[in-house]
Amino acid sequence: MRRVGHGLGYYRPPGGAAVTGGSPADQVRALHAETTAAIEQRAALAVEARCALIVALRSRLICRPGCEDALATWGLDPLPQRWTISVGAQLVYTRSHTNYDEAREQARWGVPDELRLLQPAMAVYPQHVIDVAPAPDGEGEPGPRRYCITVQVTLQTWATAVREADAHDAARTTMDAHLRALAPAGITLTRLTWQTADGPDEAPPDDIDTDARPLVGAVNLTDVDGLTAATAARDTAVKAFTDLRRSIRARAIRALVDDEFGGIYQRAAQRVNQFLVDLGLDPLPHAHHVTVIADLTLPVGDGTARDACDEARDRMRAVTTSSPDKARPWTAYGWTIPENATVDQDGWRMPWQHEYEMWLRGHATPADATTAAETIVRGDLTRALAGIDHNLVRVSVSVESHGIDFHLDPDSD
Repeated sequence: MRRVGHGLGYYRPPGGAAVTGGSPADQVRALHAETTAAIEQRAALAVEARCALIVALRSRLICRPGCEDALATWGLDPLPQRWTISVGAQLVYTRSHTNYDEAREQARWGVPDELRLLQPAMAVYPQHVIDVAPAPDGEGEPGPRRYCITVQVTLQTWATAVREADAHDAARTTMDAHLRALAPAGITLTRLTWQTADGPDEAPPDDIDTDARPLVGAVNLTDVDGLTAATAARDTAVKAFTDLRRSIRARAIRALVDDEFGGIYQRAAQRVNQFLVDLGLDPLPHAHHVTVIADLTLPVGDGTARDACDEARDRMRAVTTSSPDKARPWTAYGWTIPENATVDQDGWRMPWQHEYEMWLRGHATPADATTAAETIVRGDLTRALAGIDHNLVRVSVSVESHGIDFHLDPDSD
């Protein structure tokens, strides 16, 4: 996702710290300054986040339901929709015709070409002819005559906007521009009667504006003069800004966790990471992707070879997990190697290979991650196999990659 809009100053909220020093009036002024900064920064962040989402939607990096859900989660304006705006009007123009009947017939079914060529597009539907009268300036001349024609029409135009009121404003702006353009051709539209909008319909992504709207107006805090009230206003503003930052981050991480993007994880994670960084939020945590394979033998009693395999699997179930959690942030599974099993006076000793896959944060180098991973695996096996006369033959560790952690928690990361 690329950066859009006017940019943020990235105000870091003071977190509700008490303002001390100076007179009460000075403290109130300082609180007002912090309140204003937090409110303006939240508004700027809201604009930037919404625009960045729309850019991603237009680039087909995210789907429309995901975009709409994120905007709703953050309490931001929804995506614009396509509104059909209709208006009744009287159309007046002058055209040449061979006789009165032809003028009336063509007025009933057609309109001047200038109306058909308007941009942005506008559809014009004649409803009924009000009047057809010979133009006074052509009376007595041979050949076709000019007629002044008045027709009741319905016009339709289309506007992309979040709200119907905004769509009507856009349609009126378009109509005003059209009236000025039609005047030199002797075409007028009067007695405009605006109707309730039809729709809305889903607007194509390419029709959705991605420009950030500039912030206007100042925050008025003149009615918050007391120190207690000013502190409460500051804390409320800071909390609203902090909550929006947290909500944006959590929803972005949730999209990764739920695989809303599909495809290769690291590519999607890098786009989400850039989205967060461009908004002034902390980058996603990085980690080393490490694979550890432990080779060991287990005493599994006597019986058949199949019994020995089943007992080995039962004993290793305690260190098998397919769902990482805070206690065991890895996946681990294993398998027997029956062809290498041996038998002694105490029964079978079954070879077992156990593979761990983990993402480790906070290690500067792959070597540090390798050391940490081996320590984790040895500790996990020691705890799970306490009291069992197992033999840990070998621990092999390899760092697969370094990138954004695969196991992210929307609530804490």
